[in-house]
Amino acid sequence: MLSSVALFIALALPGYLFVKFKFLKSEQSGVLSTLLTYLGLPFLILSSTLDIELNAEFAKNALLCCLVSVLFIFAVFFLSKPLTAGLAEKDKRGMERFCITFANNGFLGIPLARAVFGEGLALTYLIVINILDSVARYTAGVYLISGDKKMISPKKVLLSPALLAFALGIVFNLTNACAFVPQIRTYSESLSNMVTPLCMTILGMKLGGVKLLDLFKRKRTYYVAAIKLVAVPVFASLVFWGASTLFHMGTEPVFAALIAFGTPTAALSSAFADQFGGDMEGAVTNTLGTTVLCVVTLPVLYMLLSLLI
Repeated sequence: MLSSVALFIALALPGYLFVKFKFLKSEQSGVLSTLLTYLGLPFLILSSTLDIELNAEFAKNALLCCLVSVLFIFAVFFLSKPLTAGLAEKDKRGMERFCITFANNGFLGIPLARAVFGEGLALTYLIVINILDSVARYTAGVYLISGDKKMISPKKVLLSPALLAFALGIVFNLTNACAFVPQIRTYSESLSNMVTPLCMTILGMKLGGVKLLDLFKRKRTYYVAAIKLVAVPVFASLVFWGASTLFHMGTEPVFAALIAFGTPTAALSSAFADQFGGDMEGAVTNTLGTTVLCVVTLPVLYMLLSLLI
C-alpha cells in the first residue's frame, strides 16, 4: 500500500511542476477531469466487471455490501451534523459535512485498489460502494451544499457514467460478449490505463495552484482530516468486518471499505461549491489537505487492518 501511494504521489509531480513553472494553469485541469469522468473511469469499471464470476455467492455478498454501504453512508451523513455544529455559517457547515461524508473513492480509490489487489473481489466491492456513494453525492451531497432539495437531479443519478459502465459490464459478462468480440476487453483496458496518471496529474495541478504551507496553517483542516481519514475508515472497517463475519462474506469487503472510506475528500467538492454556491475555500483546503495527509493515514490503517485480519 505504501509503495502504491508513493508511486501515485510521484505521478502527481509532473502536473505540480507544470503549474509551478507556468507551463500550465491550475484551472486547466478541468479538461482532464472531464476525460477522467466520462472516459477513463467508466472504462476502468467496465474492464473490471468483465471477468467477475457471477454466481449466487457473489450476488448475495454484493447485495449485502450494498445494504451495509447505504446504512454506513447515511450514518456518517447524520453523525456529521453534531461534529460540525461549532461552525456558525450554514454554507461552511454544509461543506464540512460534505467533506467528512464523501470520499474520493472513484478517481483515487479504484485505481489504488487495482494497484494493491489487482482485478479481484476487493476491487469489485469497491466499485459497488463507489456507485452507491456517487448516488448519495448527487442527492444528499447536493442538499448539504445547496440547502435546497430542488437542486437534486434524479437524471444525473441515473445517468452516472460509473453506474452505466457497471451495468454494461455486467451485461457483457452475462452474455460472454468478450468471447465473440475480444476487442471489447482490449479497448476498455487500453482506455482504463489512463485513469491513474490522469487522476494524479489533476491532483498535481491543483496542488501547484496553492501554497502548500497554507494548507497546514488552517487548524480546521486537521479536524476534518482526523474525522475523514481516521475515524470514518476505522468505523467503516469495523462495521464491514462485523457484517463479513456474520454473513461469511470473506475479508475482501473489509479492505474495500477501508479504501472506499479512507480516501480523501471527494474531488467534486469544489465543483459542487461552484455550482451550488457553497464554501469554496473549505472545499479546496479540505480536499487538498486530506489528500496530502492520506499519504500517511491510509498505509498505516491498511497495515493495522492487515495485522488484525
